[in-house]
Amino acid sequence: MATAFRPGRSGETPEDILGHACALVRLCGQDAAIALVLLAVVAVGTVTRIAAGAPGAVALALLPVLAGACAVSAAFAVRSRLTLVSVLEEVRRRTSSPLDPGLPWAPHGATDVLDTRIRDTELRRLLSAAHRCGELAWQALAWAVATSVLFLFWTLAAAMTGGG
Repeated sequence: MATAFRPGRSGETPEDILGHACALVRLCGQDAAIALVLLAVVAVGTVTRIAAGAPGAVALALLPVLAGACAVSAAFAVRSRLTLVSVLEEVRRRTSSPLDPGLPWAPHGATDVLDTRIRDTELRRLLSAAHRCGELAWQALAWAVATSVLFLFWTLAAAMTGGG
């Protein structure tokens, strides 16, 4: 990942910058989607295990830890999306450019209207936001994997100390 990237240097065109940002946003979406699937599996597994029989005291004591890790992962996934939406709203406000929210990195006609200095500044902001969203989504995925591991330990504790 290129963290010291600056538009206008090294001969990169605005299209290259947008392509880089789009790739980051796609990866961000994939990470967040995987994290949410893992969290859904953990939630279904937890509810199913509780419905099968009351877990023991050890499993009940570990349940808040599991719920906390799940909440942290979900919060990172939500923050990733909110960061992206917030930056797009700011770009709309600053440039008066109609950006399609369904295609977050495709400004319509922005290159015809914007001065190149302003365009490069906005592209730099968009790329920075894409990096931040990617970092948040990766953290969501890491916490979701940790939650999955905690779920396995919780399931073992529930099976060993609880009912059936």
